[in-house]
This record gives sequence, structure tokens and C-alpha cells, in this order.
Amino acid sequence: MKTPRHATGALTALILLLVSAAPAHASGAGAPEKRGVIVSLTFDDGDATHVLAARMLQERGMRGTFYVNSATLGDERKLTRRQLAAIAKAGHEIGGHTLDHTRLTELTPERQREQICEDRRALLAMGHRVTTLAYPFGAVDTDAMRTARQCGYTAARTVGGLRLWDCPACPAAETLPPRNPFRVRTPGSVRDTTVLRQLKQQVYNAEKGGGGLLPLVLHRVCDDCGVYSTSPEVLGDFLDWLATRKSRGTTVKPFAAAFDPAVRPVPPVP
Repeated sequence: MKTPRHATGALTALILLLVSAAPAHASGAGAPEKRGVIVSLTFDDGDATHVLAARMLQERGMRGTFYVNSATLGDERKLTRRQLAAIAKAGHEIGGHTLDHTRLTELTPERQREQICEDRRALLAMGHRVTTLAYPFGAVDTDAMRTARQCGYTAARTVGGLRLWDCPACPAAETLPPRNPFRVRTPGSVRDTTVLRQLKQQVYNAEKGGGGLLPLVLHRVCDDCGVYSTSPEVLGDFLDWLATRKSRGTTVKPFAAAFDPAVRPVPPVP
């Protein structure tokens, strides 16, 4: 028995309507939602070589985060206030790193408050928008996290906790938003032995792992200048490669871009 032509046309229209109304993920049931990766290039300690690092980022249309110790600005091999102001004016984030790079876990809560709050107060007085903190040496405890929040910070970054060669089971990227904004994880610090392939692999891992926040910890940017350093050549090649990852949903942004942008006041000295 043949189906009438008008009935066949109605059936076809109904099928097309149902297909167009189906959820976009129906073709891959159970497939995880693909999210992008935010790579945050963070530079610790206010080193004088960060003038070069900031310029290398700017030349590629990127912005980074520079964590400084306010009490050491102007010291030998450190940024001056004028250099720091120029870095901020170029659109980079300025963050706190305590007054003079003290290991917070060795201090009383009162001394932690002085190191964290007074450092942020000094940077704010210089005109900088200071909303995130990097714990010196990545050393953090419950008191330090509580103090960072009390001093008006929105988030704070440690060192470690994400996938690296000595921790293959660790997550590849921090969640967005981070589970604990006052203990944001990173891979270990970039060292003078870190090669371009290893930096790329950290980004690949984050992309394959479903995306998230990937803060990278750098210190000096120079040739043969210490364990915690990277050469301008390696950094430049890595930045050029990162620029090609936009089509994969990977972007380079300051650390603060992943958090509430509000600048909270520092509480008065008790």
C-alpha cells in the first residue's frame, strides 16, 4: 500500500522539525562540554628583568601579572617604582607578594597581617589596582589564607598542586572558579632547565583535561642567571606558540581576570 504524497511530505517536515529542536550535544551523548584554558603568566619578586618580560608580552598583545614586594622596590636588581608604574600603565596586573618576601608559615598571625596588609596598602597608595596575592615560596597555611582575605584580597596563588613531571596524577588545570580562591594551584616554578616542550605540554594537558585556569610561575627572565629563571628566547618562543592556541580556546590573561574585579579596601591597623 503506497503512502499518499501529502502524508510523506508531512512526515518529512515533522522529522526535520524534531532534528532541529534536538539539543546540540545529542549527537555525542555523554560528551563533556569543551571549555577554554586561561593561561596566566605570573612573574614573582619584582625583578628588574620584568621590564623585558612586560615588553615581550605587550609586543604580542598579551598581558601578565607581576607580583612585587613593596619594601624592596628600588633595591639592587629590583624594579623601581617608576618601572612598576610603566608596567601597570601598559595594562599588566600588579599584585602583592608581602613586604619583603617572608615565608608566611614561619610567622605569627600578627606578623602575617603586617606583611600582607601593609604590602597591599603600600601598593594601593602608589595607585595600583591590587586584588590578588602570591604567597612567597608558595608557603601557605590556614592563618595566611584567612589573613589574605581580611586584607582585602580577592584571590591568592600558591606554587604547586597541578600536573608536573613529579605529579602525573595531579589535575592539569585549576577549576574555574577555583575551589579555593585563596589557595589557587599551579605547576611548579619555571626553572632554567625548563624547555619549551615542557611549557607546551602543560598547556596541552589543560586543553585535553577540559580547560580551566593555568597559572604559570616565572621569576627572572635572563640567560644563565640562576635556577629560577628562564631565557628570553624560551619565553619568546612560548609566547609565539601561545598566540596560535586561540583557535583551541586558549587565551592569555592576567591572573585577576578569573576573579571578582572589585578593589576592596585594606582594613585599618588594629
